[in-house]
Amino acid sequence: MGNRYDNTGDILIISKKNKFFIETKMSDTKSGIGTKANISQDALTEYHLFMGKVKSWSRFRQEKNHDKWVNDFLNQFTNYPQNILKITDSTLQKEEKARYLRKLANKNKKARDVLNNIHGKDKKEKIKYLVYLNNKRQQKKMVKRFFILIILGIHRKEELENLIKKDNFFQEIQNLFVYYGNASKGRIISRREDVGERIKKILEKYSDFKIIFPKGLTHCKIIGIKGEVSKPLLQIVFHWKNIAQGIKTPCLNIFDLTA
Repeated sequence: MGNRYDNTGDILIISKKNKFFIETKMSDTKSGIGTKANISQDALTEYHLFMGKVKSWSRFRQEKNHDKWVNDFLNQFTNYPQNILKITDSTLQKEEKARYLRKLANKNKKARDVLNNIHGKDKKEKIKYLVYLNNKRQQKKMVKRFFILIILGIHRKEELENLIKKDNFFQEIQNLFVYYGNASKGRIISRREDVGERIKKILEKYSDFKIIFPKGLTHCKIIGIKGEVSKPLLQIVFHWKNIAQGIKTPCLNIFDLTA
């Protein structure tokens, strides 16, 4: 059942009326488990982790004229080569200007200053968006489901969209096993984890899940809560994964804090 997005695993095994779900993960490192993720920039609003109409990160940037102010900074550098200046696509030209400055940054103060200014303003913009989200009511049921799916290693948009809405979501994960294949010194090391049992223990330990927003930082965290005790479980970093911060491919970079 690989490439299907309506269950929690790549493979479904039915045995004596019981269903077992198998997820497979591959990593080229000795101990990587695949739970760190880069997912859609707008995932926190796309999957309804907040109540009502909440602006996505992409919409928030549009309202702040992000592309315009980035270009204004890039244009402070006036010595771009002609092959870049001749590019007619404004997005592509912006990206090529930033790439050019990145190459110069170690030896050219002006190039370095331009990129640092973009980075600095982008950081302030991210923080403003996180402050905006912090003032919105959360759908804790969806926060809980989102956390579990990420821990399970389910990161693709189609899977997340389908599974986060499923009524039998928690029933399925009781019988979910993940098989890891890790490369080390030319050898493949395989191991199995009963992820259903791992998730079950977390759910038994914490009765509530919510997102917190550390002041002045460009990430938020999902925490588990039981009474007066709370523990960070996931860290969600607002990030640009290509060229430089503020330039190309915004995403959410997620780290598993439970490992």
